[in-house]
Amino acid sequence: MSAALAPLFLAVVPACAAQQQTPNVTAAAVRGRSITFEDFAAIPGVSDPQLSPDGTQLLYAVRTTDIAANKRTTRSWLIPVAGGTARQFPDASTNAMEARWSPDGKSVAYTSGGQLWVADASGAGKRQLTTINGGASGPVWSPAGDRIAFTTAVYPDCKDDACNAGKSKEADTSKVKAHIANSLLYRHWTAWSDGTRSHLYTVAAAGGAPVDLTAGADYDVPPPPFGGSEAYAWSPDGREIAYTAKDQRAADAWTTDLNVYTVPSDGSGAAQVITAANRGADQNPVYSPDGRWIAYASLARPGFESDRGRLMLYDRTTKVSRELLPRWDRNADGYFFAPDTKAMYIATLDRGRDKLFRVALEMGSMRESMPTIAIGGMNNSAFTLSRDGRTIAWQRDAADHPPEVYVSRLTAKGWDAPRQLTHETDAKVAGLALQPLEEFWYSGAGGDSVQGFIMKPPQYRAGTKYPTVLLVHGGPQGAFIDNWHGRWNYAMFAAPGNAVLFVNPRGSTGYGQRFVDEVSKDWGGRAYEDIMKGVDAAIARYPFIDSTRLAMAGGSYGGYMANWINGHTNRFKAIVSHAGVFNLESMYGATEEIWFPEWEFGGPYWDSTASAEQYRKWSPHLYASRMNTPTLVINGELDFRVPYTEGLSLFTALQRRGVPSRLVIFPDEGHFILKPQNQRLWWREVNGWITRYTHPPAM
Repeated sequence: MSAALAPLFLAVVPACAAQQQTPNVTAAAVRGRSITFEDFAAIPGVSDPQLSPDGTQLLYAVRTTDIAANKRTTRSWLIPVAGGTARQFPDASTNAMEARWSPDGKSVAYTSGGQLWVADASGAGKRQLTTINGGASGPVWSPAGDRIAFTTAVYPDCKDDACNAGKSKEADTSKVKAHIANSLLYRHWTAWSDGTRSHLYTVAAAGGAPVDLTAGADYDVPPPPFGGSEAYAWSPDGREIAYTAKDQRAADAWTTDLNVYTVPSDGSGAAQVITAANRGADQNPVYSPDGRWIAYASLARPGFESDRGRLMLYDRTTKVSRELLPRWDRNADGYFFAPDTKAMYIATLDRGRDKLFRVALEMGSMRESMPTIAIGGMNNSAFTLSRDGRTIAWQRDAADHPPEVYVSRLTAKGWDAPRQLTHETDAKVAGLALQPLEEFWYSGAGGDSVQGFIMKPPQYRAGTKYPTVLLVHGGPQGAFIDNWHGRWNYAMFAAPGNAVLFVNPRGSTGYGQRFVDEVSKDWGGRAYEDIMKGVDAAIARYPFIDSTRLAMAGGSYGGYMANWINGHTNRFKAIVSHAGVFNLESMYGATEEIWFPEWEFGGPYWDSTASAEQYRKWSPHLYASRMNTPTLVINGELDFRVPYTEGLSLFTALQRRGVPSRLVIFPDEGHFILKPQNQRLWWREVNGWITRYTHPPAM
């Protein structure tokens, strides 16, 4: 799935012979009390590890939550890789984010207060580099350490920052707040178009006037809504920057054609596209250390945001691209070269967990060999490598283990045993009963193997039966994995005394591209069968599941499936539908990234008899007369992906039919419920609704 192309809602199996098996970790009993929302909010969010070039120090980010103030704050911290006490960077009075080492390790660039700063590696000598109107984000150092690339919001027709500031002030002070559009994509994710674009800039590390490398461009670097500094990179000689952008003008809403561009880093020349031959998405360039190659991720099929993410190598001399691993059926979610260019590391989702693979590049010939696992076990992401390639750090988590930073050293036999370096969350979870996940496999639709996961209740006792909550992930090209989920947290669903069950049905990533493809034009077909067979398999395997007290919850495509399930079975006592599609035709006209429904259902609903039949065949609203399960309906009013009117329509149908139902609308939230106090209400409503129908009062 494309990193820059966000899924509308919310990839048979062997990748290589070296798969690691996860042990049955449920054998040991857990102790402590059930997690509460206050506990959940108090657990710091550890992310963004950054090794110093010599591998001796690590910068990382810690996000904390203040429920009373209804806000979250991110700060940077510094810790010796050998271990020791972490300290806030650059100092206790500065909320620094996106901290990045200079190539010589003597300085650190970071953002604070929406602007770009530089400090000495010790934290001393803070200097503000930008005062730019649109703010600065995503700092990336040049190889020589003399310049820093970043992005900022500008009006494309403005020639200087004074013009940008003037237009911003005019918009802020205007009494008229009308939205006027002449073409699609006039709003995206949670924001209406305001005429600005994100442009790629550089600024001297010593200070000076920033230079717009994409001046006048009517496109964004990085592509919204989720792109970051992974979208651009410096060449090893510092003369060039490669970046990702989408320049499709009127077609932006219905094409997925992202491209990789190169531009002189001194601002002396125009950008050149290097991936024009492919009409799918090409993105996230990475230069090889020897300067010969630009690696990038590529989706071959136009209009499909969940095609296999191929790892491509562009030869800067011949100007020809080739796929590195055409026989490897996994996505290149992240990738980087070994310092000697003799190997590449590839991060990918594989069977319910994120892992790091290594593939040899034979003497620079780029001859294909199959990747092998470098780092597996648990869930692993956000890798950072030292300059000599012998120390690696990354973020690791699991369903019962909030994210922390781990490190490893390269030995003659490979990477040694991971060592936990940070301990930000240890004290917060020490007294909590957090159950690990146990995985199981079963036969789904057509006899295909499907993976499921189960979490026992926090106070599990053998011989007792428990209510069970089935969770369905978004996407539909996505997955629920063995991680500490920041929103749909499994331990929080289990807290009232529930078992938690989820499966990765047709459409789920991490199982090969055929498995992904088989949900398109079949939304309520094989995926629904996979899910229902997963419930049956879990009941047969785990005697603690009370089959008479089942609930179901899903968001985005999972919300769609909640609505579909409601019209097709009465086996659940309660349903939670978050941001769920109810009427496929009306959703098509109100969503923003219309390439998604056009791919999933074969075009616009009026385009052909075949596409019209798809919208009608799989639309839950046509089964409203068969919906009888008590349903909680939740939406964010700023959700432009699945507009909240879908929830209103569902609630109206349920109420009109006399089905027990409740509507919760958050006027200041989008597709995700993110503000602390809104999240507290969300959990209160969700767990309260499930408990009402699955935990009958004792007689």
